[in-house]
Amino acid sequence: MQRSGSAIALGAPRQRSVLVSLLLRPDAVVTVDELIDDLWGDQPPGSPLITLRSYVSQLRKLLEPARETPTVLLSQAGGYRLAVDPDQVDLWRAKQLHELAGRCSPEQPEQARARLRQALSLWHGEPLADLPGPLMQRERERLSELHLTLLEERLALDVALADPADYLPELESLTADHPFRERLQALLIRALHRQGRTPEARTVYDTLHERLVERLGIEPGPELAALRDELDPDQLPSPLPHFTGRRDHVARLGHALTSRTGPGLRLATVTGMAGVGKTALAVRAAHTLRPHFPDGRLYADLRGADLVPASASDILAEFLTALGIRPAAVPKDLPGRSALFRTATAGKRLLILLDNARDDAQIQPLLPGSPDCAVIVTSRTVLYSVPSVLHVALDVFSEGEALSLLDAVIGRARRCSQQADAELLVEACGRLPLAVRIAAARLAATPDQPIAALVRRLTDDREGITALRTRDVAIEQVFDLSYRLLPPPLASAFRLLSWIEPDIGLASAAAVLGLPEEQAERLAESLVDQALLESIGAGRYRYHDLVRAFARRTSRRLDPDERTAAHHRLLTLLLSRARTAFALAVPGDPVADVFGDPVADVFGAPIADVLGDPAPRPAAHPGFADLADARRWARAETPSAVALAAAIATAGPGELRPTVDLLIALSPLGLGAVGGRAEEASRLLIGAAVACGDRAAEGRSRFLLGTILLAGARLDEAGAQAREAARACQEAGDRAVLRQALNDLGLIAQAEGRHGEAIAAFDEAALLARRLGHRSGEVASAANAALSRIRSGRAAIAAETCRLLLDEPAGGAADPAMTAYVHYVLGLAYQVLGRLDDAAAQLRLCIDRAHPARDLDRESAARSRLADVLRLLGRVDEAVHQAERALVLATEGGRQRERALAHLVLANAMTARGDHGTARTHEAEAQLLLGRLSAPESADAGLLLTALAAGDRAVVTPGENRR
Repeated sequence: MQRSGSAIALGAPRQRSVLVSLLLRPDAVVTVDELIDDLWGDQPPGSPLITLRSYVSQLRKLLEPARETPTVLLSQAGGYRLAVDPDQVDLWRAKQLHELAGRCSPEQPEQARARLRQALSLWHGEPLADLPGPLMQRERERLSELHLTLLEERLALDVALADPADYLPELESLTADHPFRERLQALLIRALHRQGRTPEARTVYDTLHERLVERLGIEPGPELAALRDELDPDQLPSPLPHFTGRRDHVARLGHALTSRTGPGLRLATVTGMAGVGKTALAVRAAHTLRPHFPDGRLYADLRGADLVPASASDILAEFLTALGIRPAAVPKDLPGRSALFRTATAGKRLLILLDNARDDAQIQPLLPGSPDCAVIVTSRTVLYSVPSVLHVALDVFSEGEALSLLDAVIGRARRCSQQADAELLVEACGRLPLAVRIAAARLAATPDQPIAALVRRLTDDREGITALRTRDVAIEQVFDLSYRLLPPPLASAFRLLSWIEPDIGLASAAAVLGLPEEQAERLAESLVDQALLESIGAGRYRYHDLVRAFARRTSRRLDPDERTAAHHRLLTLLLSRARTAFALAVPGDPVADVFGDPVADVFGAPIADVLGDPAPRPAAHPGFADLADARRWARAETPSAVALAAAIATAGPGELRPTVDLLIALSPLGLGAVGGRAEEASRLLIGAAVACGDRAAEGRSRFLLGTILLAGARLDEAGAQAREAARACQEAGDRAVLRQALNDLGLIAQAEGRHGEAIAAFDEAALLARRLGHRSGEVASAANAALSRIRSGRAAIAAETCRLLLDEPAGGAADPAMTAYVHYVLGLAYQVLGRLDDAAAQLRLCIDRAHPARDLDRESAARSRLADVLRLLGRVDEAVHQAERALVLATEGGRQRERALAHLVLANAMTARGDHGTARTHEAEAQLLLGRLSAPESADAGLLLTALAAGDRAVVTPGENRR
């Protein structure tokens, strides 16, 4: 205490305690009883009042300027009052400064810290040192706590504002003196962590945790628990909103990265094309794994799709500082940083997500040194040398997943009210997650827009992929990141191959690229590795629809002639191969001799020139081993041929004739699998031919369309096209196709039961075929006429025609398929005539010739007929065997008509055997199949069903040869 700037000696300790008791209640009356209790508690001396008055008297002598009239220490109402302003008491001043510091806004930390320093400056040593009395003991503890509180609050601001050198020694000393004081320990932990000494910070926490648990039996409080989480780096991005599907993948990643199957690092890779959702899946999986990796989660975008990817050295520097390594201690070189990273991660349970990796080399330095760590790597490229415990090759959404994402963004009610358009939308997006998300965002931004309007924009060739953009992202930009990384030869291959659809055979790729197949395969596989092309089987590839759209858009922008050049080279290859296949399917047909040739290749340099490779262009392909080999090729390449035809017809008249010839050459090998697209292509070809006045191309295009319509039993339309084709071919002098058009007119009349007209058309076609030297065509039309004669009650004449066909020189040598057909028709004629043994013999000859050629429909029909003949001959077990074999072949061949026929014959054979239950089952199956057939086929087979039920074996199913 001071008076006029000079310290006052206040006397004995208990006398000073009286003064402190009064100062603790400044300018307030303190009763005598209160003072006695403050000084002695429940153990006062013999005369406490006398002793107290003595202390007061001595204090007055020290404090009062004029003892006669006291003005400082006053007697009042049974006690004493010290007349002093609280502001003059350092305790109350300290409390006031503390309160003022607390009132400072968060934007005024320096002002708050200054007031706390002022408050702390009022302390000089231990408060109330050596003063006796219960009150003194209580106040000493309270003031020590206040002092510590002020220190904690000032140190908290020091940690946030000051250099650690200014406060860290004081903080370390305080925490040593107060090892259980959690807030001080928390400040030390935070200070060490912010100084880059995170391992030391963790040690402080771990020591405190152990001390609290072992000595006090309690866990650290919420502040320390939250601070412990801060010490573990958690760099994971937030999960993507509306995450949909992929549950299986999340579960597989979780299992692979938490199961201990060996001593090595647990690493999983997620690869796939741009926009397929690799990052979304990896981030979602990483968040589900948080509890398994308590030491932290590290994340880095490796920017593998950028022209300049992220530096592994820079990423390691970030990882190391996040793990508590002081920046000054981080090595400057990549090997040094990688080695320190392995050391820093040893013994830790960390999860590391390396997103968007360029290649294996970028990843290797970033791998941790502890088998307790786990790593997820995402990349557009396949990472062959990264040792992974799981590889997830991510594909596009299923339709259900895509619609679920749409629901999450625009609402289920809106989607359900426009269900058909919603399904079209996700298909227009190729079910690519990013594309669906962008489309959904656009719809969400325009709640009144019909989904159909966006579908129209996406399917518009002029706009298409450009409609998939929002303010933040465009699908085209995502693909462009991958494209810009391709070296020039691969970029050219990426563009050129996009003009082949729906998928790409290796031979087609080689032709379009102008390379041998080995080099073309290497380029295609490189595009697969870059996730720009999909491998769908040995030597076959496919673009995602949106990637193809991007590649074509890029091709048009960089080289407008690239598409025409690619189409020309593909047409040249396919037509050459189709001619060879046609000659095997229809030997001697003069149409093969008048197929047009593509124009000479006058387009730019093939990719071989871009490569600077002197290798020759691909040589002509060898012929097919047999007809079955040709059919296999046709099944694989017909979809590409049909797509090519539609593209060329749309582009202009340049190569119409060879394009039409390509599809005609493929027609005997089967266009059924692509009937709808082949019909559309044919109509486009007709339109193009009419537009440029090319009657020959028009006649062939109409014949082609008529053939497709006839196969679909659309007889009226087929007839109209066949008649128009015949007229156009007559005018153009195209007798080879005219003969086929006449044959088709006969087939249409035959199917409609107009057998007189059918016979006339077939006879004219056969005569024209003979003039053209087309033996197999002549045989086909003559056999078709024979079939119509059987149906019109002239089976004997039909049998004679067939015998003549078989007896003529080279009657069957040139075309085994036609010879099989003639044996088949002759068998039917003999059955009608009641010559059952002869019928069986002819049908067996048909089977012997159809089987090696893998003509499943012909063999199945012949075995069904043979089964029925054998049943009539009483050879029931043989009949059942043949009928069962016919059913197997019909099922394999896929024609419902032949399956229905086999079931019908098998039902009758089982009835003859006495197995009525099985017979009823087969009859029910036949009825079910008949209900699905086209009208003419259903009527034809229905006639047979009626006849079989009545026991009449003289009825023959119409429509046996639609060739």
